[in-house]
Amino acid sequence: MLMEKIMVVGPASQILGVKIAKELGINHILSTQTKIFADGENYLRLDLEDETVVQGSETIIVQSTGPSASGNQNARLFELLMMISAVKRMGASKIIVVIPYLAYARQDKIFRPGECEFANIVLKTIDLMEINELYVVDVHAPDVLKELITNKVVNIDSMKVLADYIKGLGAKDIVVVSPDKGAVERSKAFAKHFGDGIPVEYFEKKRDVKTGEIEMQGKLTLEGKDVVISDDIIATGGTMAKAIEISKKSGANRVFAVATHALLLEQAKFRILSAGADEIIGTDSIDNEVSKVSLAKAIADYLK
Repeated sequence: MLMEKIMVVGPASQILGVKIAKELGINHILSTQTKIFADGENYLRLDLEDETVVQGSETIIVQSTGPSASGNQNARLFELLMMISAVKRMGASKIIVVIPYLAYARQDKIFRPGECEFANIVLKTIDLMEINELYVVDVHAPDVLKELITNKVVNIDSMKVLADYIKGLGAKDIVVVSPDKGAVERSKAFAKHFGDGIPVEYFEKKRDVKTGEIEMQGKLTLEGKDVVISDDIIATGGTMAKAIEISKKSGANRVFAVATHALLLEQAKFRILSAGADEIIGTDSIDNEVSKVSLAKAIADYLK
């Protein structure tokens, strides 16, 4: 007889994992124990004494693969693979994996000779684990998912919950600004959640593929507007800060820096706020102080 569903909450998604379990009414929640051996190898065990609780169960694993407290997202990826391996060995009847933030997803294209399309390698590795279902959120290159994952895969859209949060802040006369031309289609889809006819503007951005330096130009009509600058990821905040600075010079009233995955590495928070942002808003795909919007219900609705 099949046992009740089990939720395995990875070390990178402790808050979000428990929230998803509550949304789904799952009572059997397992945490993990992790450490780094002296030689640098990762160690992980599920926090249980009786492995038969997993045998024959439908097991949901929630683990983001964003940077850990040490800044090492490679460890988060290894922890994920270890969790899958553990429940597979214990005889889980079905393995569902939720990766709110998928590391390496931006490395899906070749820009310079000698580079690696490592996003493909990460997805192929996950697929080799023979899981049954994979759920990610606003992955950077969604096209590669169905090419490389042989079983069910879903890319969950966070735009509605982010827009609802911003509307709750009383934003008025909204203009959605895309930080570059490549993200315009995403920004247009985001704008629809604020209502009909919400304008979308964008900047011309050039990035030096060798140095990473950004050049951004634009003069937008933003006088007295509440501006929402939205991207899928904020890493070091360079692009976002330049977009905010130009928006303020263009007459913007309030500026909200919004991202599904607010990694906020190095001096990102300082750059963004000193450029003139009124608020930085992220989801709990990354567990940090700007994780103001929870993905729990959106993910649970798909899992149901």
